[in-house]
Amino acid sequence: MQLTQTSPARFRLIAIALVAVVAVLMVLNTKFLTPAEVAEIAPKPFDPAQTAADLWSQAQSDLPGQAAPLGDVVTAFQKDVKGAATQYKAVSPNENAYDFPVKLTGTVVEASPTALKVQVPGVPVQTPVTVPLSTGLNGTVIRDAMGFKFAQAPGQTDFQYVGDELKKLQTTEIQKLGDVASLQGKQIDVTGVVSVLATGNTVPLPKPVTVQPVLVGGAS
Repeated sequence: MQLTQTSPARFRLIAIALVAVVAVLMVLNTKFLTPAEVAEIAPKPFDPAQTAADLWSQAQSDLPGQAAPLGDVVTAFQKDVKGAATQYKAVSPNENAYDFPVKLTGTVVEASPTALKVQVPGVPVQTPVTVPLSTGLNGTVIRDAMGFKFAQAPGQTDFQYVGDELKKLQTTEIQKLGDVASLQGKQIDVTGVVSVLATGNTVPLPKPVTVQPVLVGGAS
């Protein structure tokens, strides 16, 4: 019996047919996207201002429910920083650094264009309490307190820009207090964050406490 040999040309035709079938199947199983759909799923460029706005909105929404009275927090971390951090759910962005959510109602005993010195019930009289109004505002404290990490930004510059943008939002919030000079002797309400950098596990009474504002009001 004589075997029929398949010619090279026939092999090529079979191969071409198989390739065509596979190509048709691939086309049938492929979803083609419009330019708008491609833009929708593409990674978005990092926007420090938008990131700051989102963190600020989160802070103004969440901190009022998380904040403890300033007098309680201060007396706690003056005695035991780590214990206070656990008790009041402080965020620790770096070793020995703690961001405490706090709230206060206090009397303005000194008002200047840069800061308010406030007398707050429960805070030892030896401990100065200030609410910054301009250069002392620090958006990086708010950024860190809201849990935004360095790894979430493309690099150090953008990470810093988020803090800078938050400082602008703090400045806008502070303006709700109106004329600074008129605040002397008045009561104000502040919800914000106190950042503590502790070299030991106690904080000396004379060490000033700065409340980075997130919400302000009162002025009565």
